[in-house]
Amino acid sequence: MKLNLVLMATLATNLIAAERIAYIGTYTKPQASKGIYMVRLDAATGKLSKPELAGESESPSFLAIAKNGKFLYAANEISKGDVSAFAIEPGGKLRFLNKVKAQGDAPCHINIDATGKWLAVANYSSGTAAVLPIAADGKLGEAAATVQHKGKGTDPARQAGPHAHAAYFSGDNKSLYIADLGLDQVKIYSFDAKTGKIAETGHLDTPKGAGPRHLALGANGLAYVLNEMGSSVSVFQNGKLLNTVSAIPADFKANTSGAEILLHPKGTLVFSSNRGHDSISIFRANPSTGELKLLGQQALGGKTPRGFSLTPDGNFLVAGAQNSDKVFSFKVDVAAGTLTPVGESVAVFSPVDVRFPR
Repeated sequence: MKLNLVLMATLATNLIAAERIAYIGTYTKPQASKGIYMVRLDAATGKLSKPELAGESESPSFLAIAKNGKFLYAANEISKGDVSAFAIEPGGKLRFLNKVKAQGDAPCHINIDATGKWLAVANYSSGTAAVLPIAADGKLGEAAATVQHKGKGTDPARQAGPHAHAAYFSGDNKSLYIADLGLDQVKIYSFDAKTGKIAETGHLDTPKGAGPRHLALGANGLAYVLNEMGSSVSVFQNGKLLNTVSAIPADFKANTSGAEILLHPKGTLVFSSNRGHDSISIFRANPSTGELKLLGQQALGGKTPRGFSLTPDGNFLVAGAQNSDKVFSFKVDVAAGTLTPVGESVAVFSPVDVRFPR
């Protein structure tokens, strides 16, 4: 009997290890999308299962998952938007906990600090950002800190005012970075993990009209900033701009814009998504010097790539095509610096973000 129990436990563990759940944030529409979906990725092949509705929510565009794997949070990207909290149930389904105001319009990005007790949200339309407390039961509290960005950029159509587009906590959990597309700046705030309070301490200046959207923080003081309007990546080290590298081919003349950027766990590859060019760009990164070299692009297979995610082991990349209503999987070859399509795409209406629990 004991042997059978051990065997059953081993089989269960192997089954869990053989697949990973990916959660997909969407823009909702009646009869098309009801909220957050989940797919199961085969850890050996990278193939995706048929999507299932994990939890209902209104336009839960960008997601964040607690490091303990117990809770998921979603930015409800609507006017006077919210951030919603969910418990992750056995099997992956989501149980709604609560939601609170994001302290601005069109919340478009969220992240959780290293302690798991604070969530930062960036609000695009209002140019505001806030820090929300997370209780032990996963529920969100009202904002402990809120900031209003001011100013404008060089493009009157896109940069007439501030547009906070993403929020990231530093590796040491002492700073909060807010990328502002409207100001051509990534603002840097000190962060107090005891109180949630923040105070501006500096900023990173991207090229004029570049429109910083998201960033990836690396080792040795490196920050890779994705420029939406410039379809490029600006590399900073300890606050100094080293260079800016285009993410698209020089001969591509149609409209395009950057959407997401991720650093591979090994620190030697950077990926970004390109709307219009409809591809994922691949860069070779030197984690010591900050040198960034564009290796090329992998066609997504659908229109308008938005957020994407790497499996925690870095073996696969999963990306959604917002305007094709599809999600794709790719095998990552770190040594070669390539992405190879895996299996068939799966259908999800208006996918915006993809997140794997750790």
